[in-house]
Amino acid sequence: MRTKLYLAFFCVAFFWGTTFLGIKIGVETIPPFILAGIRNFISGFIIITYLFYQKRLEKISIHQFARAFLLSMLMIVLANGLTTYAEKYISSGLASLISTLNPLFVLLINLFLGYEKLSFKTILGIFFGMLGMFLLYQSRIEELLVPEYRFGILAIFIAIISWSIGTIITKKGSTKTLSMLMNVSLQMIIAGVVLTSIQFTLTPNITYETWSTRSILAMIYLALFGSVVGYVAFSYLLSQISSTKVTVLSYANVVVALFLGWLLLDEIITLRIILATLFIISGVFIVNYKRKKLRSDL
Repeated sequence: MRTKLYLAFFCVAFFWGTTFLGIKIGVETIPPFILAGIRNFISGFIIITYLFYQKRLEKISIHQFARAFLLSMLMIVLANGLTTYAEKYISSGLASLISTLNPLFVLLINLFLGYEKLSFKTILGIFFGMLGMFLLYQSRIEELLVPEYRFGILAIFIAIISWSIGTIITKKGSTKTLSMLMNVSLQMIIAGVVLTSIQFTLTPNITYETWSTRSILAMIYLALFGSVVGYVAFSYLLSQISSTKVTVLSYANVVVALFLGWLLLDEIITLRIILATLFIISGVFIVNYKRKKLRSDL
């Protein structure tokens, strides 16, 4: 049992951390939305094929399809699609670092909706997160004047907000929902169709000859290891330990992404970036620690 847990921890911490590098390599020659679309379509097809051979396919009602479509739009089309788009203009390390703010965004939305109450630890966590973002951008004000860079930053923030809203909706659950694997495969296939359609709408004349072998291999890697292996491991961990403990793995993701970006793509890591990372991770940890304590008291 412990061996399976450790293996699952490694898969989520490492493979999800490498997805930022994979996306950066993929968008070198492949348009971002078609990269995200094909990636998710392959992943969904693999899972649905597995369910077919296991005779675990389920009938899908209109309500179930509508829910899957909504979550697919929020958590894959917008979140994954815009993250992929953003990495065409910003580094993989920066994208991964900003993405660690997701738990704080979930908290802020819950506070706005009245699902959680403001506390000292919440304020402290938000302060550390914002301080980290301030350090990150204090020396990059001039880069925000570049339209492409600015659009990349805006895209990653919209992606985080979309993922956060989708997370809250998912946590609310539904009594008529599909099984986890069936639901995810449906979401991936829907997203695959929508994302590729978006890309063909934006750029009807796509030149496949310009796609490099390096980018194609990155896309296949993202489908197999970033989505299928990473998600199965994530689902297994959720069935064994609390979601709060699993969330801590996002800290490992950013470390992996920053290191690989520096090692393989020559992305620069400065002392300011290291300090910003520590502040942002501290802020998210404080918020999660507070939530864990609340749950243990119930």
